[in-house]
Amino acid sequence: MALAAQQVPVHLVPASDFAGRALEVGVDVSGALVYGRLACDLDAYVVTRDGAEVDLSPRQVELLALFLAAPRRVWSREQLERVCWGDSSGSRRVDVQLCRLRARVGIDLLRNVRDRGWSLRSSI
Repeated sequence: MALAAQQVPVHLVPASDFAGRALEVGVDVSGALVYGRLACDLDAYVVTRDGAEVDLSPRQVELLALFLAAPRRVWSREQLERVCWGDSSGSRRVDVQLCRLRARVGIDLLRNVRDRGWSLRSSI
């Protein structure tokens, strides 16, 4: 007989984990994250748009969760790398994942803030 998995409160999640690194920068990604037509459930790593599930990689789900949890915040490439990957490599992996995220979600959800980074559009 298998034991039911216990949920660990977000404040006890280690900083080496995505949710812990997000908390270090002041963003709580626990619970249901809903913004406009999008919803993200990090417990199940599921994103829905207008109620239909969107097929995203785990990293894309984490990136979207950051934007949904702090919709007005502008995220730099370095901040996104540090929170999602745990390091800052100086590569273009953030750009690649954001491009793939935009294509898979099917709506123009991010705006580029020149020389600063990206933020969620006010109406999606």
